[in-house]
Amino acid sequence: MGPVWLDVHAERIDNEEKEILAHPSVGGVILFARNYHDSEQLQALTAEIRAAAGRDILIGVDQEGGRVQRFKAPFTRIPAAQSYGALKADASVAEQAGWLMAAELIAHGIDLSFAPVLDLGFACAAIKDRAFGDNPAEAIRYARAFTQGMRAVGMASTGKHFPGHGGVQEDSHLVTPHDPREMLHSSDFAIFKAFIEEGLLDAMMPAHVVYPHHDAQPASASAFWLTQILRQQLGFKGLIFSDDLSMGGAHVLGDAPARACAALEAGCDMVLVCNDRDSAVAVLDTLPITDVPAASQLRVAKTIDWTDLQLDTRWKSARTQVTAHQAKWETATA
Repeated sequence: MGPVWLDVHAERIDNEEKEILAHPSVGGVILFARNYHDSEQLQALTAEIRAAAGRDILIGVDQEGGRVQRFKAPFTRIPAAQSYGALKADASVAEQAGWLMAAELIAHGIDLSFAPVLDLGFACAAIKDRAFGDNPAEAIRYARAFTQGMRAVGMASTGKHFPGHGGVQEDSHLVTPHDPREMLHSSDFAIFKAFIEEGLLDAMMPAHVVYPHHDAQPASASAFWLTQILRQQLGFKGLIFSDDLSMGGAHVLGDAPARACAALEAGCDMVLVCNDRDSAVAVLDTLPITDVPAASQLRVAKTIDWTDLQLDTRWKSARTQVTAHQAKWETATA
């Protein structure tokens, strides 16, 4: 399984994409809303991707809930992370939401939703209601429950955006934010540290944010953050994904191949290059062919039949509870 994740254009893959997916450096595909029409089509697409690759590569999506949910009905609408604390919900609601989200994706041949968001606070343009809280205790409580729900059904968890994206207002999709704080003593950093100590994270995704008190490079390409702090100081053993290297926040690292090389050299195991086919091809043409054997640990160990899932009493109960919470949130934010 190679280190490069990329995207596909539509609801089916074309001939060019079949050739690209067969490249040995491709280790994963991330899907977007444009790749989804209905349940039957999505199951066919994930099977088609794996057939084209000729191996069981990973398939992921951002299906956090709230404004970041790529697949709609008949998928359950997952509430925004902020909603649990705002409505003072029992943590079991967040756990049911994590379980439900993961079960529905697994039933469509998808290994990962890149979650949970562990950033603190709602002021950042890139985060907003994706955060579980604006104080550490609340954020940890609900994010822990959501993560436990995901893992209970067999989906690996990916904490993001290490070491904390919530302290800046700028959107790293567009620019490279600078956070001048001493992050090692921040509440933001403490959340990631707590999740690692509790063994709740299988993977990590760093931020395209510069923390100049510590390093001149964004965390996503910083050996200080990824090797010295995450690996050596915190003892994190899971996989490290770059965030999408096509984002504006990564452009300070150079062209696409330079960004990918910088991220990998700093300590990332896998790199995402999305929504820019020319850049993805340039990265595949430039990087040496390598294997990421640890990535197989993120593959879903068991399959779920979508028809059977909809008959399952836990799915029905979780859907009822989560849908009721979503309705309350919609009323509260109307």
